Amino acid sequence: MLSHETHRSLEKDGFRAALSVDDGQVVLRSRRGTQMAPAFPEVVAGAALLPDATALDGELIVWDTAGRLAFKQLQNRLHRRGPAALQAAAQQPAHFVTG
Repeated sequence: MLSHETHRSLEKDGFRAALSVDDGQVVLRSRRGTQMAPAFPEVVAGAALLPDATALDGELIVWDTAGRLAFKQLQNRLHRRGPAALQAAAQQPAHFVTG
């Protein structure tokens, strides 16, 4: 269980997102409905291991090298696609957390 302080940090240093798996397809969307999966291939790969008919509400986050939440690094990931998204995932992986 997340502490109240950790939960508050996630709210200001992460992106709220909905993740679902249906018929083997992973969908990752912002709370406004924007498709985010192409920017976060590592999250999609992890979610692909979940059973069908899974739906989760959570936060996308990135940790910096000091172990703090890094919102600016997360923002930099949003518009990357293809090889650029894969490179960013290797350098600054995102995580999907639920509470």
